[in-house]
Amino acid sequence: MPFTSRSFIPRLHLPLALAVLGFMSLPRAAMASGLDAPMVGSGQSGPTTRDGAAIHWNPANLAFMKKGEFFGGLMLVAGDIRYQRSYNGTYQSPDTLQFKTPLDAQNIDPTKAGPANQVKANPVAPLGNIFIVLPPIKNRLVFGLGLYVPYGAPLKFDRNGPQAYQLQQAFIVASYITASAGVRLHDKVSLGAGVSYVLGFAELAKLQDFGSVKEFGDGLKQLGQDNDFGPAAPTDVRELSTLGRPIALKKAFSHGVTFNVGVTVNPTEKLSLALTYQHGAKMNYRGKFAIDMNDPFFTQDLAPQGLKFKPLVQGDATLRFNLPKRITLAAAYDINLRWRVDGFIQYVRYSEVDAFTVTTKSPDLAQPKLGIGESLTVTLPRNWKDTVWVEASARFRPTERLLLSATLGYQSSASPDKTIDTASPDGNRLIGGLGGGINVSPRVALYADARFQGIIPRKVTTSEYDLGNGTYKLFLATIAGHLKVRF
Repeated sequence: MPFTSRSFIPRLHLPLALAVLGFMSLPRAAMASGLDAPMVGSGQSGPTTRDGAAIHWNPANLAFMKKGEFFGGLMLVAGDIRYQRSYNGTYQSPDTLQFKTPLDAQNIDPTKAGPANQVKANPVAPLGNIFIVLPPIKNRLVFGLGLYVPYGAPLKFDRNGPQAYQLQQAFIVASYITASAGVRLHDKVSLGAGVSYVLGFAELAKLQDFGSVKEFGDGLKQLGQDNDFGPAAPTDVRELSTLGRPIALKKAFSHGVTFNVGVTVNPTEKLSLALTYQHGAKMNYRGKFAIDMNDPFFTQDLAPQGLKFKPLVQGDATLRFNLPKRITLAAAYDINLRWRVDGFIQYVRYSEVDAFTVTTKSPDLAQPKLGIGESLTVTLPRNWKDTVWVEASARFRPTERLLLSATLGYQSSASPDKTIDTASPDGNRLIGGLGGGINVSPRVALYADARFQGIIPRKVTTSEYDLGNGTYKLFLATIAGHLKVRF
């Protein structure tokens, strides 16, 4: 039997308060391989390059640097992310509340069928990095310090678009302050290690669907009202206006520690081999949450049952997930004085991110009559896959002062079709880059780079509960400039 929100109230009593536990499913972090920053250091930097960015890429290369160095720069990242949702399921008209399938024919929403309007996000983010390498000690031991941003994801979609139950907006960043050291064990072998303090910031917003909340369905069943609500709810009872409440995580900061290690071997004067390991980091973002409960269903209609929410529920929140571990194998070969080729293959353990854990605390959540406390922990499945990142570059030096480079690469997707959505608009990526450097003097060099990456358009038809079905497109462009000063 169909119900409007108000016609259902006379049959409602306090167990429905259990439904409030579900609205704490905060937006899924905008991660997967889309969280990787497009560039750390210049386009010339990498696991086999001896510059300040070795602090990030491979600290073993610091040991081969013969002078101290300041290496810093700015970059501008601009993106175009598009999503056209496809409604493959059957949906109820948003202003009705029919709890059990099959739907009455008059309650089926004909507008939610097939492709929806395309939405897009155009993130623009300035980034920067600074690396300082001290002069070598006895030509064997070198110390360095770096400040850089290897992870970041700014997204902002139409707040009322068809993706609103997936994500409205997100900004996640993790910046590193790393102290490193490299030591030459032999003229052909060096080791290096670094310790990083990781500072993170996150803000997220979406619509939370009560129809997907287990406690909501359980509360109704205690009243004798059979229903299909819960985590496995069919599309027929999802995305109803009354049950879609805006929720946001604001000003959340995280503090953590991690490390990286590397080894570089030069079997010959022309060949360099490198192996590095970057440990993961536990991100524990602490901030504030807010839920817009300004609907009569929650602020007025439940008052006779002894349950009444404030129009805006606020409190403390944490968002927890792990940054992945990485292992990289790289090689470089000097063909002659003018030509050099290098490349790497990196294996990223994104499969360690099986879920996000959200914990909230607020006196406004407490329902003493039901024994519900002030805190709640919710787990959000992601089930990401390990990824592979492959890059190859060619370097050409037409003169002693000028250096030119070209790069091609590929990154595999971390998000499976079942859990992909606009919070992780991920796919198999193609990467390209052009760059160059000029030695202004024996001590000063300037670098300029342009780097591009885009996913192969991805069409998804097997998203769980039809949430993320549709077509995804992503393109990112990075323009960067760097200054190198040797001392």
